[in-house]
Amino acid sequence: MPALGTASPDALPIEVSVGVPSDSAHFWMALRYQLSFYIRTSRFLGLFGFVGAVVGALALGTVYLGVGGSSAAEVLSSNLAYFTILGVVIGAFMGGDAISMDFGSGTGYYALALPIRRAILLLGRYGAAFLVSMVLIGVFYLVAVSEAVWLHGTGGFPWAAVGISIGLGALFILGVLAVAFCFSSVFRSPAVSMIMTVIVLFFGLGTATGELPKAGIEPWFSVLYGGLAIAAAIPAQGSTLFGPEAAPSLPLGIAIMLGYAVVFLLVSILVYEFREVKG
Repeated sequence: MPALGTASPDALPIEVSVGVPSDSAHFWMALRYQLSFYIRTSRFLGLFGFVGAVVGALALGTVYLGVGGSSAAEVLSSNLAYFTILGVVIGAFMGGDAISMDFGSGTGYYALALPIRRAILLLGRYGAAFLVSMVLIGVFYLVAVSEAVWLHGTGGFPWAAVGISIGLGALFILGVLAVAFCFSSVFRSPAVSMIMTVIVLFFGLGTATGELPKAGIEPWFSVLYGGLAIAAAIPAQGSTLFGPEAAPSLPLGIAIMLGYAVVFLLVSILVYEFREVKG
């Protein structure tokens, strides 16, 4: 018999360890909970109805009023000219309260007390907002493509250009969501965050995007100007209710939208990391 306090050579070692979830596990957890939040609050259904109303109005104008163009490319380009408007509304509602709810309500006392890094929590919510936004944007593209095919068939259809446009649309959504998350990390009120996102993008950058080119100034600092590359990627320029708009080159449009996504997301993370939760 082995001496007291010594282990038997035949005994198997017993290891007791407590697993700590990794950052990736925390990311997916935050993403899932944010998706559940969108569904539970009926926000997704509300925005789905909004997107349906927009695409329905565009379909009515294209099919029955003859606004759109004489080719599939012109129909697509005409419909995509309204993408930035739709994208701003979706981004504002998907990201406007994603962070401010931690500071404007009692949620933060529970969410921020968990052993999870704030940056990971923010990125998980950002990923969820992006996924839901792209589902809604996908409906928009599906209807636009269906209209063009129904009116003009698939012969010579610009499928490759549509793929590029979808990629640019995803980049625009990333940029707008980053702006919404930034305001959400600054303001305590979710409503204020959403309203500020819409005001700054629509009335601030929207005015600059529409008026500065008339004076010969390129609004390279505006994500809405970068977003005009989404419609310009289709090799045609259809007529819109607001008339033709100058669009940036493809590299410039990508640089603008990517810059917004990176810069505003980093600012959001920094503000969120160091902001104190108060009662």
